[in-house]
Amino acid sequence: MASEKGRRKERGVSKYSHLLESDPTFRAWYANVLRASHNTGSHYFLRMGRICDELCRVTPKEIGAMNKTELMTFVSTAVSDLEEKGVSGVTIHSYVKAVKSWARFNGTKLDERINIRESENSYLEEVVPRPEQVQSLFDHASLRVKVAVSLMAFSGLRPATIGDALGLDGLRVKDLPEMEVEDGKVAFPKIPTLITVRKKISKIRKPYDTFAPAQACEYIRQYIEDRIRSGEALTPESAIITVDKYNAVKDRRCSFKKEYGQHVTTTNVRDLIRAAIRDAGFSWRPYVLRRYFDTRMMLGEADGLIIPDWRSFWMGHAGNIEFVYTLRKGLDEETIEKMRNAYLKGANRYLCTSEGAHEEDIVTKIRKQLLLTVHTPEEIEKLHVDEKTDEEVIGLLRQRLIEVTFNRGLKQKVVRASEVDEWLSKGWTWKGNLGDGRAVLEPAD
Repeated sequence: MASEKGRRKERGVSKYSHLLESDPTFRAWYANVLRASHNTGSHYFLRMGRICDELCRVTPKEIGAMNKTELMTFVSTAVSDLEEKGVSGVTIHSYVKAVKSWARFNGTKLDERINIRESENSYLEEVVPRPEQVQSLFDHASLRVKVAVSLMAFSGLRPATIGDALGLDGLRVKDLPEMEVEDGKVAFPKIPTLITVRKKISKIRKPYDTFAPAQACEYIRQYIEDRIRSGEALTPESAIITVDKYNAVKDRRCSFKKEYGQHVTTTNVRDLIRAAIRDAGFSWRPYVLRRYFDTRMMLGEADGLIIPDWRSFWMGHAGNIEFVYTLRKGLDEETIEKMRNAYLKGANRYLCTSEGAHEEDIVTKIRKQLLLTVHTPEEIEKLHVDEKTDEEVIGLLRQRLIEVTFNRGLKQKVVRASEVDEWLSKGWTWKGNLGDGRAVLEPAD
């Protein structure tokens, strides 16, 4: 007897369910693809269902029995028919992938290239929102939606990572290992806080890490504390974003009602964000928030704040750092801290919106007050204090204090003419030129 979880996976695809009932091999293929990814399995099944019942009027068994030449002819003809119907190139590719997967399951591997006429991608002209527009989105969102938006826009997470296709898994409390929950209160000792994406909720089926800045941490803190006050017993397995307590929803991908405490589904995540986007007066698709993270962090790369491989890793893309992660079974503490500092610099300058990272703002003000004892306001602005670590700020203080102490013991200083203005601003007095492009300065009384 199929488990409840197994039965749930079959719901929502009843239009073509007769294909599963009439062909045990096709059913086994579907179950196999589902085990790797429910989203992929659902898409492949729907594509095969449409090909068999509506486009080509064949059975899965007939496709599975084709040899390479017959299969190539069949796929090429189907592609031509889809192109004539005006189906986009991206969608046609998904049909081809489904057929190839089913054929491979039946022992026929189709390696030959299937040429598909590329259609214009409307997403290429999609304009990535500006920080003030993302802030407007926050202004029109509930606390739960703010968490979802910030996880995508500030951490680069996919909707399916926040909640999977059936709401059976997703980001959990334990996936924010630095978050502390005690006596109904939530705290983040380290900001930006680490987010670990488990293999099971990772699209690339490999674990990776990313971070959440103070602004996102504040939304998460308020949201979780609100749930605790409402009586929820939070555990490490609890969902970061759950179904609303007062408005349990029925997801259009599932035939069962989602209850409070369960994970939201991928569709829920998209729908919640899309509703807030429309309320804010924008026409973006929810996925544009991941593009926001990508493009804004690219600016950080251009400024030398972030290593390109790290941005890719934070977004869950396979790359060089992913190999290191797999080899070491995780990142060492030194690498995580270096990543944290780089992420902080990029997030402060390019990601966080006008609400800002409040905790960083306070720290920055304190740092500037300390540096004002040995630096001018103009010098401090050039130092980008908000992007430096505590150790780097202490180093700046120590260096300047040594310079001041040493210079007070000097009667004169010889500098290049081009440096005179700079030293005059530091309190030195010009005494004369040497005639060789250098000037003589003395400390002010």
